[in-house]
Amino acid sequence: MKPLPLLAVSFVSLSLAAVGFLVHGRPAPASVVIVTLDTTRADRLSPYGFMNVSLPALERLAREGVVFDQAMSVGPLTLPAHTSLMTGLLPPHHGVRDNADSPLAGSHTTLAEVLRRCGFRTGAFVGSVVLDPDRGLDQGFEKYGEVGHAPDSKERRRQRPANEVVDDAIRWMASVEESPFFLWVHLYDAHRPYAPPEPYATTYGHNPYVGEIAFADAQLGRLLEALEQRGVLERAVVVVAGDHGEALGERGEQDHGIFLYDNVLRVPLMVRAPSLSPARIGEVVRLTDVMPTVLDLLEQPSPATDGTSLVPLMHGRVTDLDLEAYSESIYPERLGWSPLRALRVGRFKLIDAPRPELFDLARDPFEEKNIYEERRALGATMAARADRIAAAGQMAPQDATPELRERLNALGYLTRTRPIPLTGGERLPDPKDVIHLLQRR
Repeated sequence: MKPLPLLAVSFVSLSLAAVGFLVHGRPAPASVVIVTLDTTRADRLSPYGFMNVSLPALERLAREGVVFDQAMSVGPLTLPAHTSLMTGLLPPHHGVRDNADSPLAGSHTTLAEVLRRCGFRTGAFVGSVVLDPDRGLDQGFEKYGEVGHAPDSKERRRQRPANEVVDDAIRWMASVEESPFFLWVHLYDAHRPYAPPEPYATTYGHNPYVGEIAFADAQLGRLLEALEQRGVLERAVVVVAGDHGEALGERGEQDHGIFLYDNVLRVPLMVRAPSLSPARIGEVVRLTDVMPTVLDLLEQPSPATDGTSLVPLMHGRVTDLDLEAYSESIYPERLGWSPLRALRVGRFKLIDAPRPELFDLARDPFEEKNIYEERRALGATMAARADRIAAAGQMAPQDATPELRERLNALGYLTRTRPIPLTGGERLPDPKDVIHLLQRR
């Protein structure tokens, strides 16, 4: 397994080559568009084999771009996962390990800051207050469209539907004229409660979670059409990624935030760019790889990150980057339970818990057979590696402000510790043993 790179203390200024018309004899990508699909597990999408849904926009991207079959999130919460995507850093290194943590520190460099220094216009449009500008991801964006108020109302909302987010994004694109731009669009619709609008509510009445995904896909299609009409799509880097998945009641978890099984860690990741041929890649990749990959496609240097460029893999110059994928869930500590860490290395995945689990995903893709006792040496080695990564940051959840608590509680997230009586010893209980005590909103 490859160790994580050391983080650089300083940031090297970038050239303005991305603004020019040619980069090494080829037209430079005109723009970068990243669309994040909140709470979207890969195995509920048609490009990943789910047959009971029609997703024309994602299916188009799958035909025209590179699809990663084993893309892993850093954890099952929106803010830490997006912060890792936008900085290329793991949660212990950027310090945002919970939705209620302090915002991303200004000392960290975001993808938006890098691209703005390259001459790109930068705009972000988000669908949830979890990603409000005061949470730190506004760094580098000249326009940051937050949830705001409901139409014709003074009441501040907690989320907004994908059509409104895309409306704002399209209007902003029209205002940047011919400048290269970086656009981030965040679609929150697949988050509980699942209540898709018509006709998706009727079409997917048997599965409203999938109906929300279908609605989000339709809005993604509108965005792609707008890019095409502006003549931008064929020269743009387009990335679609999930931040984390959804448990959907599996293993006793109704939604997400506690466990680290692949139903919440395996996310969709697709990349479409002028220099890329359609491909499907089965190697393990991570959300932390998005930032260095985008900058490599622009032929721009990247600040030091915990990720690596996937461009050699997408071009077929290498067949295996041998990447390890670290994930964590600190959120259980708010319940008085043990935090969890996971490490994926090749076919093996460890979930480091009071009762550890080790899975051979090549033989057991649904994580049904715990082989930790059979492979204790391997499990111990992986646990030690996960411990070293996690030790870089503060483990305890931080106290949220009253205003932030109110925002997150309205979305179903707990922001105070609610200790559960321990049933034996002083060790924090394994979430597997107490998940039945949790009544989520």
